[in-house]
Amino acid sequence: MDRKERTLINYYYEKLLDNRLDEKDVYAFLILISNNSNGNSCLQELAGFVVSRATKPGVVTEYLCETRNKFANLAKMNTALKIEEVFSFKEIKNGINQVLVDCQLKGLSNEQVNDIIVCVISILQHVKITENGREIGRLFFAIASKQVMLMAEVEIVQNGGGKKTNVVFPVLTAKNNYATIKKQDKYDAPYFFEEKVIEITNQDGKLEINFVGAIGSAPQSTKG
Repeated sequence: MDRKERTLINYYYEKLLDNRLDEKDVYAFLILISNNSNGNSCLQELAGFVVSRATKPGVVTEYLCETRNKFANLAKMNTALKIEEVFSFKEIKNGINQVLVDCQLKGLSNEQVNDIIVCVISILQHVKITENGREIGRLFFAIASKQVMLMAEVEIVQNGGGKKTNVVFPVLTAKNNYATIKKQDKYDAPYFFEEKVIEITNQDGKLEINFVGAIGSAPQSTKG
């Protein structure tokens, strides 16, 4: 790590400690720390996916394709299908804090890491999922009363029968510490933002979830 890179990491780190970070800052911070993660595949793969937006192969794109195949072959399986996130909260937190410790900086709290993951979820909304050059799905921002989620919606052909359908599954999740959301049902099914563009902004030291209905229109807060 050279002096300039260290200065940049310190800049975003101080913004994070002062609760002044938003999703644009997280984009830069994630790339900087991934470059100094010393082989931590979680950070490197996540940052690589953020930059490429699924246009290059990697662990995240493999995860999306493998999970899609599991759904397509569900009838052939004798066990219940369990879908896990591509990276757990613990993996992401440990990866970030290891880089910070190597930089002689104090590790982040669960709440601070949660803020970073929520920003990453927002950054990755509307990423196209492709197979052989054809779009087969997208990533969407979703929110429930207790969670913020990056959801994948992909097209599958069940058991090779030719019938196409769409399935959804969580890719990343974080606690919803940001917006008051009324439960849709007893299962707390999430609200999907398939058309809106979500933006995570910082207002007076607090992250807020805002959406933009169309390019150039004013953001509107989801806070209740």
